[in-house]
Amino acid sequence: MKKTTALLLIAAPLVFSACKKSKDSDSSIYELPYNTENVTANKAFMETEGREFVKKIDDLSSNPAIDALENFNMLEAPEVDITVNAIKKLGAGTLEIAAINSALSSITTTSIPEKKSYQLSKAYGIYKYNQNTGNWDLTASNDKIEFHFPATQNGTSNNTVLTITYKNSGKSWVFNSTHYDYVENPETGNYEIVEVTTEETYELPSELSARMTINSSEVMNLSSNFSYHEDKLPQLVNVNLSLGAYTAKLETKNDNKLASFKFSFAKGAETLMALETNSNFNSLSYDKLVNSEDDEELDLFLSANTTFAVGNVTMGGQIDYKAMHNELKTVRDREPAYPDYNTYYGNLKYPKYEDYNNQQEYQAAVDEYWDKVEVANNLYDAAFKKYLSDNEKYEKEYYTLLANLLNKHGAAVVVNTKTKKKIAAITFELKDNERPYGETTIHEYNVEPLLVFGDGSKVSFEAFGETGFENLIDDIEALLEKFEN
Repeated sequence: MKKTTALLLIAAPLVFSACKKSKDSDSSIYELPYNTENVTANKAFMETEGREFVKKIDDLSSNPAIDALENFNMLEAPEVDITVNAIKKLGAGTLEIAAINSALSSITTTSIPEKKSYQLSKAYGIYKYNQNTGNWDLTASNDKIEFHFPATQNGTSNNTVLTITYKNSGKSWVFNSTHYDYVENPETGNYEIVEVTTEETYELPSELSARMTINSSEVMNLSSNFSYHEDKLPQLVNVNLSLGAYTAKLETKNDNKLASFKFSFAKGAETLMALETNSNFNSLSYDKLVNSEDDEELDLFLSANTTFAVGNVTMGGQIDYKAMHNELKTVRDREPAYPDYNTYYGNLKYPKYEDYNNQQEYQAAVDEYWDKVEVANNLYDAAFKKYLSDNEKYEKEYYTLLANLLNKHGAAVVVNTKTKKKIAAITFELKDNERPYGETTIHEYNVEPLLVFGDGSKVSFEAFGETGFENLIDDIEALLEKFEN
């Protein structure tokens, strides 16, 4: 795994979605004083807040829209095929049609173009569940997809109507991929490996909505709108969902310099959960995201900041990624290379008997071959041992620096918003995972995040979560069981 990828895997989830230290972000939560409670007391507070959240959404499982959607899935909702013009061969239709038309007289090609187009309008129709046959009866529609079905498992009438509509933005997104397949040559009857290049075109909506009614009363409403840059990257996304007393809102903005994301989940007038994140880029575009090499892609990312709140607990994170990434480059460029197998074995070829005049000459060549293999084995083994030693030193240096830079250029905290005091902050330290390897010991280094509390305690995430949350876990399991029943 490349070090840049490893860095993101460490930083992103542990610093709450990889966030940014910047003068643009609200730094007040990072400057709050610690509370003086110990780890056990802080666990109790966090568990109480979690249990209170679960309690407030306890009736979500009995929401009629949830029941209706579960029944919709149990009725094996019809698969709506929105694929058009699939598996096309340039100028000749599908391979089967081309074969029938004797158009494969020159099947020397090793590449087959395949085109797929996804247009929601091609799936328009009204689907009504048939109680007698257990199938869905389809009638035509030119402006919507609509499903009529029972609201409950034992329902005898199609009293639920789910209507989906959308507007086309006039823009499409094209995705190209390549895979290999076996295709029969009709002239020889043999199967040949061919390269299949697939072009998938997705029609981009400007609006998408869904509305569900039960006995003519609305129980669910989803509305969304979208706009795009010229290169088809999203510019603005707004989504609003209502399920009875519950509402969820999502907003994403992207001006190619700043990408922001907001999400909130509420019950009535009370916001139960909120997430907000902002990521800064030097210049974001579809071409740079798709065609950049690993380091080039990471160079696009400058910084980010995130806050996530549930009840009276707020988690925040921020990081100046550009500064950290630039300082890491100096060490990462010194990563030792894994021994190349071909360097040692690439020129070794086992002798062919027919290349020699007699058995004696052939046996001499075989003996010489195995002598060379032994020399190659010794050289490769020595190179591999040197690589392990060099890489161990390198990884210790790299992850030591990474831990220091995460602490230097980033910050992450958990805050009690009721008392306006920090419950804990996160610090990063070098971790040495020792394991035996033959007669020696291997040191596998990494970065470990630790929660730091006001009383000076340092606790790993694993140890922190092992105990103290039993009641919350029981509450969550009980809630999930309600959805299953």
